[in-house]
Amino acid sequence: MKVRLLSPAGDMMSLKQAVYNGADEVYLGIKDFNARNNIEGFDMQSLRQAVEFAHAYNVKVHLTVNILFDDFEIQDALNLVVDAYNIGVDAFIVQDIGLISLISKYFPMVEIHASTQMGIHNLEGVRELEKLGVKRVVLARETPLDEIKRIRNNSKIEIEYFVQGALCISFSGNCYLSSYLHNASGNRGKCKQLCRLPYTFYDNDKLLKQGYLLSAKDFCMLPRLNDLIEAGVDAIKIEGRARRPFYVATVTKYYRDKIDGVEHKLDDLKLAFNRGFTPGYFDGNDNIISFNSGHQGLKIGKIQKIIVGKKFNEVYIKTDYDLKPKSVLKIFRDEREIGSISPYDVKKVDSLLYRLTTTGNNFKTGDTVNLLLDNEKEQRLETIHLKKDVFIHIDAYSNRPIVAKIKYLDHELSVEGNICEKAKNNPLKIEDFQKTFEKNDYFKPNLELNTDEIFMPISRLNEFRRKCYQVLLDKLTYIHEKIEPVKLGKPVCTQPEIKDYHISLNGEVDERKIQIYSPEVYEIEKIIAFKSKCEKLNKVAYLDLPNFVLKQDIEYLKNIVDKTKIGVVANNLYAMNFATDIIAGGGLNIYNDYSAGYFNVSYIVAERGEERMPYMALRFCPMKEYLKANCKNCPYKDGYYYKMQNGKVLKLKRKKLSSCTFYLTD
Repeated sequence: MKVRLLSPAGDMMSLKQAVYNGADEVYLGIKDFNARNNIEGFDMQSLRQAVEFAHAYNVKVHLTVNILFDDFEIQDALNLVVDAYNIGVDAFIVQDIGLISLISKYFPMVEIHASTQMGIHNLEGVRELEKLGVKRVVLARETPLDEIKRIRNNSKIEIEYFVQGALCISFSGNCYLSSYLHNASGNRGKCKQLCRLPYTFYDNDKLLKQGYLLSAKDFCMLPRLNDLIEAGVDAIKIEGRARRPFYVATVTKYYRDKIDGVEHKLDDLKLAFNRGFTPGYFDGNDNIISFNSGHQGLKIGKIQKIIVGKKFNEVYIKTDYDLKPKSVLKIFRDEREIGSISPYDVKKVDSLLYRLTTTGNNFKTGDTVNLLLDNEKEQRLETIHLKKDVFIHIDAYSNRPIVAKIKYLDHELSVEGNICEKAKNNPLKIEDFQKTFEKNDYFKPNLELNTDEIFMPISRLNEFRRKCYQVLLDKLTYIHEKIEPVKLGKPVCTQPEIKDYHISLNGEVDERKIQIYSPEVYEIEKIIAFKSKCEKLNKVAYLDLPNFVLKQDIEYLKNIVDKTKIGVVANNLYAMNFATDIIAGGGLNIYNDYSAGYFNVSYIVAERGEERMPYMALRFCPMKEYLKANCKNCPYKDGYYYKMQNGKVLKLKRKKLSSCTFYLTD
């Protein structure tokens, strides 16, 4: 089976463009219950319409329920799953482990996809999901190709992987910057996108770099798509529920064509939206930062000359692009954004030269011109309306009910209407039936008619047509047997939340009972010494495990735990199967008692706990990105930090295993 293409739908127009341009599946959200609650999204009524439309085109609908829930919200979230399932939603993308466990327990027939916000990036994490009956995992964008292959070769779970769109600079699900600084949790769909702001980067008090230092380029896996397919990925996913329909249409078409063996230049892909493109972490952990925070568009030419006027300035642009009025242009100088122009009076004055006017006066000859929006090209989208072939055989004999036998995809059904009258004159012809059955939004009818000259009022024929299509749509839409909601009881968790603990970075121990060692480098001698010190002082020692590890790291850490018998703090699902005493750490994002009850071990709360997690976990390397270093001459040491525009300092820390993960902390 070919890899399935999953496209975003922030509204009905985007949904249609995804379907018309070749998506196999679409994903969308209900407002307030998904990680994009800053867009209009869907309500239950429009969700029903979306399912009907998508299923009419044989496209599956996945509903994002991909945030963390409070205790008082999780009943409503479960009810939403029931209601959406009953109107035909095919699968649910979920982050909250408590909600996943409840769906699995009460509604095992419901298809669950583990959200990328769970940060699953290795086989061990996947195996924990398999215990819950999860059918598909949306892997973290940081998951390398070799690990994708390892998962495919050792698990039957479906693998979904992002291939295009915004790339979060922080490891999936473990960005708390917006939450801690503005009480706006990204895990609750309220991210303020503080990574897109300007920062300065220092070594102690020495300024090293400034600009959009945490603004990632956009993911673009088109050149590497065959690698993903050969690795066994089942579905490829396009990010962009907040993007406009042109973006959804263009990106969907590009990937549909690539899957089908048709190649394109990246021009329209760049025009749809880009901050610069990167294959993410497939080729290393540098070349991730865009140093711009917004849409860069498509480079089309340069400013050839400027004539300054009293009110308006004439700008002459040399380009082979067919410029049209109402386009939006962005001007760059030395890769730095200078300004933008939205011209209404574009005039072609030579074969490659266009003149336009603007009040902007900060442009210079030689500046680079990028096209952000081609208004005419976007307007053409609204005229697209594709219909699917449906085969309808009609028997219409006098004094007998009219009957339509419908064939569509794998479905065959029969619809019966009113009794036909014998025609006295002008009997209905196949053209009359054809014209009537063409009146619908979804289907292109291919008709066969058997009749003995009958009469039927057009109003009654229209009624029969509506009945036929509605029966077909109901068959396509309501694909599940109905399930009934359940009333949740109080969650059972016999283990407490841990609030009074000490995190030790250098092996020091304080007066608190629980001591958690969180080293930069995991050296067994130092871990043994820490555990011994804790035992002498009647303390309980735990080793803080990283939220991101690869296969060789897991083996290395398990060997340490086996030899030292130290307990661990698990910050990702992979660590829940370590053979030792386990605390569920903040990285697991326990937000409600149902999640705590599922793990049923002592746990630490991340976003509402007394001690904070790091603001971000970074899989890109600032040393490579900013300082052009490499692993052999890595200059990392204590003293590097970022500073926000408001003066807030974010210290850069590191954990080093087979690769490095960097953290931003107080």
